[in-house]
Order: sequence, then structure tokens, then C-alpha cells
Amino acid sequence: MTLHSSLIRPEIEGLPTYNAGLAASRFQAVYGVPLRAKLDSNENPLGPSPAAIAAALAAAQGLGRYPDASGAALRTALADRLGTSPDRIILGNGSEDLIGVIYRTVLRPGDHVVTVCPSFGLHEFAAQACGARVTKVPFPADWRFPVEGLLAAMGTGARVLIFSSPGNPAGPAITAADFARLIAGTPPDTLVVFDEAYVEYLDPEARFDALELLAASGLAWISLRTFSKAHGLAGARVGYGLAHAAGLVAAMAKARNPFAVNAVAEAAALAALGDDGHLAQGVALAQAERRRVSAALAATGVTCAPSQTNFLFFDCGGPAAETAERLRQRGILIKAWMEPPFGTWARVTMGTGDENDLFLGALRQIRDSR
Repeated sequence: MTLHSSLIRPEIEGLPTYNAGLAASRFQAVYGVPLRAKLDSNENPLGPSPAAIAAALAAAQGLGRYPDASGAALRTALADRLGTSPDRIILGNGSEDLIGVIYRTVLRPGDHVVTVCPSFGLHEFAAQACGARVTKVPFPADWRFPVEGLLAAMGTGARVLIFSSPGNPAGPAITAADFARLIAGTPPDTLVVFDEAYVEYLDPEARFDALELLAASGLAWISLRTFSKAHGLAGARVGYGLAHAAGLVAAMAKARNPFAVNAVAEAAALAALGDDGHLAQGVALAQAERRRVSAALAATGVTCAPSQTNFLFFDCGGPAAETAERLRQRGILIKAWMEPPFGTWARVTMGTGDENDLFLGALRQIRDSR
């Protein structure tokens, strides 16, 4: 049956399809070769805490009942960790779910959203779906955060400033001085959305208390975090936001699914939050491997962006989609970046040492065959 051309809103019709990683369960059916290294979705190769798995299995016994719509147990635990009150915390089906909730709560058609380039796609697409216009400020060649460009872009008015640090897909982290300067120059009627999905992977010397600076700024803000990355719960889909005021959380709750996090996922997240040892093990592995793999890539002439995450963003020296496809034929998944002008760049997750060695060896073969 033909879809009537006027049915779909033009803002939606013009959006690109989100470039998600290829599920492991589909890979062999599509490519007909064994999956050797899945390095395309920034997943923790160690998986979740055993305590989280046990909690999820126990919670599954109660699947006949709806979950607590308020998510009180997890919100309370998070509030205790962050030194705040539960009414300032909102849960979502991954932090990416909360990006859409934020936009649906605050954006009006024609509003202005400012972000960086390259950036996580939903920072841009979810805003455009609400009829907003988006200004993307490019990183300079040294990958420092483009503070002056962001301030200039907001000078004409902005409803939302949104960016991630450490950044996705490139991996750099904003410095305390640059963050303070950016926050100081943000207009008072702009909502700051600080996406901290990869905050656990920061090296000690790159850490500072961004929440304290935000709290002292007098601005409206929300920090987004997730259990999908360092906690290894990508399949459970649990994210959360800490807002400057309970009123913002209450308004956002009206713009989302009332049962945003299912009971099994919440139980797993609550248990993961209590297993600091497993978290530290996964973070240490990612930090060590990103240093090792970036050095190996640099030794062969491959340019990488400086990363404070569990992935590396590198220049393939040719169409990234071609490199990614040739790696897939060898059973190795990475993500080619589709955002102009980064068509020669790709993102590779830090897996285990063996998985990363498979990637390095296969990439070397591909480069040598050109």
C-alpha cells in the first residue's frame, strides 16, 4: 500500500536514519562469516556486573506486574551518590531517550539549538524533529572544544546548548577552564544539556567538578549519564539526568513514557551501581587499551583524535564506509562516520586486547593492499 505523501511531517521525512551498530545476532546472517570483534557500539567488552545479571534474573520473576513508574529505588540511590535529592533526577530508556524528552519539553518550532561537530547524531536529529534549527560548531584541528565558536553561535539566541564531554564520536574532553568560560558566556535563558555518557572513562588529570560549576552558574541545566557504557548494561537501556531544579524533571516526566525504565533494567542498574569493583575493572581496561591502540595506530601513520573515552576516532585515509565494509568481511565491526565533513573518519570501540589486535592487524592488511 502506498503511503500518502502528506501523512508524514516534513521535519521527520527529511531526517536521516540513525546509524546504529549492527547487532551481533544479525551479523553472521548478513555476512556469512563468524563475528570476531564487535567494536562498533562502544559496549563494555566485560559486560555487566555479575550482580546486575543476578538482579535482572530475580526481577524477571515479577514480569507480570508493572514497574514502579517513579523509579524511586534507583533515583534514591543515584541521589545519594550525587549528593542531591531524588526529585532532581529523571530516568530514561538510555540517556538518548532523555535527549528527545528534553527537546519535547522545551523546544518550540523555530527554536535554535547549538552543538558541536562532529557530534552524537541525536543531539541534532531529535531537535530537528521538533522543528528546531541547529547550528553545529566545528572542532578545530587540535580538537580543543570550540568555545569561541559556541559562544558566537549562541550570541543570536539559543534555546538549548548541548554537547558531550568526553565527546562522541571524537573523544576529546573539555578542560575546566574552557567549561567555565563557556558556561559564563551562555545566555541566561539557554538550557545547558551536558551529555556525560562517557564520564567514567576520564583520566584523573582530565577530571573536574562540572556539576559544581553548573550549580554555581545560575543557568538552567541538566547533566545526562548512562548505564550503557562503563556499567556494561547497553542492552538494558537505562540512563538518567540530574537537573538544576525539580521543576524541570517534573515537566520532562509529562513528555515521556510514564514507564520509561522497565523493572528488570532498573534492578540491574541498581545492582551495577553498587559494584564499584566491576566498574573500575572495565574502565581500567578501556583506558589502557585506548593508549595502546592509539599508539599503534600513530606508529603506522594513522591520525587519531585525542580520546578520553572507550573508543578512538581515526582517519581511514579514504572513504570510511569502504574500510568498515572490508573489516566486516573479516568479521570485525567498527562504525564509519557519516557526518560531513568526516566521511573518511571511523570510530572503533576499545574491546579486549585480543579483539583490538584483530582490528589492528586487519586494518594494516587493508591499508597495505591499497
